Order: sequence, then C-alpha cells, then structure tokens
Amino acid sequence: MVAIRLVLVMTFILILTFTLWFLENYFDPGGMLDHNDPTGVFSFIDAIYFTMVTVTTVGYGDIVPVSPLARMFDALFITPGRMFVWLIFIGTAYQFVYQQYREEWELKKLHKKLNNHIIICGYGMTGQAVVDELLNKKYDIDQLVVIENNEEFIRYAADNNITALLGNASKENILKKAAIEKAQTIIITTGRDDTNVLIGLSAKNLNPDISIISRANEIENKKLVRQSGADYIITPSITGGRLMVLAIKNKLSTKLLDDLLTSRYGVDVNEREVTMEEIGKKPKDILKIVVIEVNRGDTIYPASELDNVTLEKGDWLVFIEKVI
Repeated sequence: MVAIRLVLVMTFILILTFTLWFLENYFDPGGMLDHNDPTGVFSFIDAIYFTMVTVTTVGYGDIVPVSPLARMFDALFITPGRMFVWLIFIGTAYQFVYQQYREEWELKKLHKKLNNHIIICGYGMTGQAVVDELLNKKYDIDQLVVIENNEEFIRYAADNNITALLGNASKENILKKAAIEKAQTIIITTGRDDTNVLIGLSAKNLNPDISIISRANEIENKKLVRQSGADYIITPSITGGRLMVLAIKNKLSTKLLDDLLTSRYGVDVNEREVTMEEIGKKPKDILKIVVIEVNRGDTIYPASELDNVTLEKGDWLVFIEKVI
C-alpha cells in the first residue's frame, strides 16, 4: 500500500513537471523567471526543480512565475498538487497509526475472551483436519486460535470464522499474541520436525503447564520432539501405514478404526471420570457406552481384565460411544 502511494505521488509530480515544462516552452516563453540564469532558458531540469521545491513547500524563491499564465498554472495546478501530495503523506501516517491502534485493540479483545483455549500451529491439511475434528466434537470455535505463516491459509481460516494469526509460531511474541499463558493445549502440526521442536520449547517456556500435542514426521525425531516438551506425539505416516496394512485382510476392523478416528460418522472414542452412580459397578454394566479401558491412578486395566474390575471413585473410563 505504501509503495503504491509513493508511485502515485511520483507519477503525479512528473505529470505536473512535464505540463509546466511544456507550457513554459511552447505557450508562455519567459513566464518563469530564474534569478540564477540570465539567459531565460527554462529546461526540463528547471521544471523538475521548481515543481519539487514548490510541492514540498521549500520554496527558495530562485525560480518564480512572472507571467499571468505561469501564475495561473501555479495557483490552479501546483498549489492543489502540493495539497494532494501532503494529503497522501498524512493519510499514510494516519493509516499506520490507526492500523497499529486497531491491532492492539483487537489483541486486547482477543485476550479477554480466550481462556483454556486451544492453539493450533499450522493450518495445512493436518491443521485443517484438526480444526474440523475439534468442531465436530463441539469445541467452542471462539476458543480456537490458529497460527500460520502462509497468508493464503490465514485467509482460508478467516473465511471459516477461525481466529487466525499470521506469523512464525516458534516466535514468543506470536505465541503471546495467542494468549499462550492462558491456553489449555497447543497442537503443533507443521511439516518440519525442527520447527515443531522450536515451537514446543517456546510454548513450554511461556506456559510450563500447557499440554503439548505435536506431530513428528520422522520416527527418529520422536525423541527430540518429546524432549522439547511434547506430552503426546503423533506420527501420521506410521499411523496411516498401519491402517493400510490392516486393510489388506481386515476390512471390517479397518472401517471401525476409520470411524473411531473421525467423530463425524459411526462411533467415537471418548473418556470421562466415573460418576457417583457408577461406583461399585462393573464396566460392562454401564449403559450406552462400551468401556475398553479403566485408568486408576498409574494402573491401567485393559479390555481383557475388565470383568474383574469394580469401579471406584476417581477411576477414568476410556469408552466407545455412538455418535449422534
């Protein structure tokens, strides 16, 4: 925008310069008096000089209009041109101040509404799938913030009413704009493991209590991603490969797993703490869900042991339920 305005100003000044030079040399010779040039020749350089010093209000007075035509041109074209140029400069400065104020106001408004929110770093295919799945699970769209350094993806997120910030998520100032100190979870989905590690380190530095779910593109990098502070690491290539191999002979179970991975269709995997009414019961006695795991402190009871488990206060259930 600033470059366009500068080009507009320079083009306008050149038009004024050429018009003044053409008028002086072909219609009104001698109309402009140069006190430093007794020959009276008004060159194109003189026209540039006079236009520039007049428009910028310097006005040394060494070249002055003396004929009526030259004075009329100065009054009706050069002087309004000076006002036009200054309006552009003042408008540009005003736009900078207004834009900065507006960004600060929008950030304050954003920080005020965000609390225990989720930050998604990267809005490529994986990031978009994450946001879609969060919305399918009825997460509040106002508590989702996307950070992306691709302007096209930012526009796409904005078109879908997702709060999106343009910038590098590994930079602390960008994470602060996303109110990371109040965030519950950060999901890192970029296609570079080194970037994911940097984002994890920056996030943990700003919010040691935040839960980090990170993508690892190469299995040998999982250790580094873990050391950066990631609580959960997902390797899409490995997960996809295992599903493909499973689909060779186990088409029905593959479909079930596909349903479990997408809450929009079929069934979904969820978890919750046992209720007071469920204490003392067997997992199989709980209606409308299929319990596949019970977590009791550091002890995990898999599906094969659930017949011998009686639910206690503080137990957490991992279960399958039908998606409504």
